[in-house]
Amino acid sequence: MIGRFGAACARWAQRWVPHPFVFAILLNVLVLIVGMIVWRGQDSSPVKGVLAAWYDGFWTSGLLAFGFQMALILVTGYAVAGAPLTRRLLDRLAGLWTTPRQAVALTAAVSVILSWLHWGLGLVGAAFLAREVASVARRRRTPIPYPLICASAYAGFLVWHGGLSGSAPLVVAQASHSLSDLIGTVPLSQTVLAPGNLVLSAVLLAVIPLILAAMTAHAPLSIPPAAMEAEGADAEEGGSSPAARWNRSGWVTLAVLVPAFLLAGWILVPGWVSGGRGFDLNAVLFVFLFAGLALHRSPLAYVRAIQSGAGEAGGILLQFPFYFALLGVMKASGLVALLSDAGVAVSLRLASVGLPADGVYRSLTFLVAGLVNLFVPSGGGQWAVQGEIVVRGALDPQIHAGVGRSVMALAYGDAWTNMLQPFWALVLLSVTGTRARDILGYTMALMVLVAPVYLIYFWF
Repeated sequence: MIGRFGAACARWAQRWVPHPFVFAILLNVLVLIVGMIVWRGQDSSPVKGVLAAWYDGFWTSGLLAFGFQMALILVTGYAVAGAPLTRRLLDRLAGLWTTPRQAVALTAAVSVILSWLHWGLGLVGAAFLAREVASVARRRRTPIPYPLICASAYAGFLVWHGGLSGSAPLVVAQASHSLSDLIGTVPLSQTVLAPGNLVLSAVLLAVIPLILAAMTAHAPLSIPPAAMEAEGADAEEGGSSPAARWNRSGWVTLAVLVPAFLLAGWILVPGWVSGGRGFDLNAVLFVFLFAGLALHRSPLAYVRAIQSGAGEAGGILLQFPFYFALLGVMKASGLVALLSDAGVAVSLRLASVGLPADGVYRSLTFLVAGLVNLFVPSGGGQWAVQGEIVVRGALDPQIHAGVGRSVMALAYGDAWTNMLQPFWALVLLSVTGTRARDILGYTMALMVLVAPVYLIYFWF
């Protein structure tokens, strides 16, 4: 049954799923129309107000800075995933299968683990793994369901927001954030590292590969065509001039790694452990920026790895402003408030007939966040729009849903519909040589089949 469902979704996606940028444009048009219908502003007409909010949304300074952070986290993840040591590890993993079903399950499991650690590493590392699995299949002359394997490489995005680089949990863990006056600091022990979340992560690690492996039965098999060759990010420039030697020098790398390690060991790590310094997005960026430099050993090798990853960030630089514009319209028109307020109202209504208000609220928060993610495919951007509404509802004495668990409900809702939103798959598609419509049918089927796991957790 799972295999047939996945195959049916794959056929639908092949016919109907456009390029991710086309998807972004269509969403902009839809939100502009809906924003005019639900407009709550008093200062201008709906058309004028929505168009002004749309323009302002493109250039919101805080979101533009966040867009740069997202590009940088992707590029640094790309550099770490492309480092010689990481590539050797991925090459070894790529051969640990004997059947197509095992190849799918292996790729999915690695994707989930890497994405939980760091979404950029998971996205890029799993893409490289899928490409290497294809290389192994060609050498063995073994047909595999390559589009399904690439979909499995993207499956880690179901868990990223519940992991160590999750935007919303990291934001509220900071000593001062936009809602600190309302909820104070919410440590990671109440969100990402809470026992319940760790159990949920372990369950997803087990369930996701099993579901995808079951789809192998009805997925077409073939020997994949030759994929792009590795970029050779660690290739060195020849020559014996002083400039060439400096470019290749490990001592130059060490000169900046020493103060970075001193900073981490003396100030940052003790601050994270004590709670005096938030383990936020900037902290994740710092770790990966210098981890990549350490793994590549020389300045020139790291420059080339970053340049290679920067090309993959083109989708972010092009499409993020359009999604920021969506965010501006949704916030100014009151559309997000309508959706989230409806969640509170429904929770209270269902509580009046005996259902648990807290479980209902968290479940609805999860579902609404999944819907909003289609229009604002950014965990940090979605938190900026929806976070205060979710928190205020969680603090309602009639609901008492718990701030930490409500934050995670929003986080997982954002992660859940990534399987339907092709924006973050752009890098994977580039690395693996596939198209959005090749993988989204399988990921859509996975999204539907894994939903009960999330809802059971947030209900109880």
